[in-house]
Amino acid sequence: MVTGGSTGIGAAIARQLSASGAAVVAVSRSGRSPADGVVGLASDLSVADDLDSVIEAAIGDLGGLDVLVNNAGVADWQPFGDFERDEFDATMRLNVWAPLRLSQLARPYLAVSDNASIVMIGSVDAKRPSAGAALYGSSKAALSALTVVLAKEMASDGVRVVQVDPGLVDTPLAADAVDAMRSSARSINLLNRAGRPDEVAGLVGYLVSDLGRFATGTSFTVDGGALASGLFDAD
Repeated sequence: MVTGGSTGIGAAIARQLSASGAAVVAVSRSGRSPADGVVGLASDLSVADDLDSVIEAAIGDLGGLDVLVNNAGVADWQPFGDFERDEFDATMRLNVWAPLRLSQLARPYLAVSDNASIVMIGSVDAKRPSAGAALYGSSKAALSALTVVLAKEMASDGVRVVQVDPGLVDTPLAADAVDAMRSSARSINLLNRAGRPDEVAGLVGYLVSDLGRFATGTSFTVDGGALASGLFDAD
């Protein structure tokens, strides 16, 4: 089950897992399937009733659950002094509470899997947030902490929990930032380009596969060398 699975990174992950032979449900507000063979499921994870029922709905299509990819999220960049409490609550509800709640509800199904894993899709802003990322960076840092805690608490169930932290990736959500990077003479990473969704999906595919069984309780960065370069905040 992949949340935020109709576009961008989530869609690429759904396609990657389906191509590897997995039965995949892609959850999104639109319910649109990103590829043939992937089941699209409409659910708004910011709505409590949808959040609490979506695991059961996915199980109805899949018959069981081996992998939960918590990819759905919201990003809003603005100065910290401009945020209101309702914006804070909305960001934390989708970026932190939804992955936590889905993990709670998925746990009984994952516990009976032979190779169960939860993948959190975070961001390099969890480690080094940009100016203007007060809410987004804070929510992704909270997700990193949650990843470690869940890995510890679910280890006895045989469930691995990892996080993938992409840098700037060419998706609809990041379109404005990608356009700004392409029109600037200054690079924000060592490769001097935005990442592709399939490059993130490839890492996720490895982590949930048999070859990824030794990974849990940690985050993996795929950012084109953004953190290493030191050129993270554009002028």
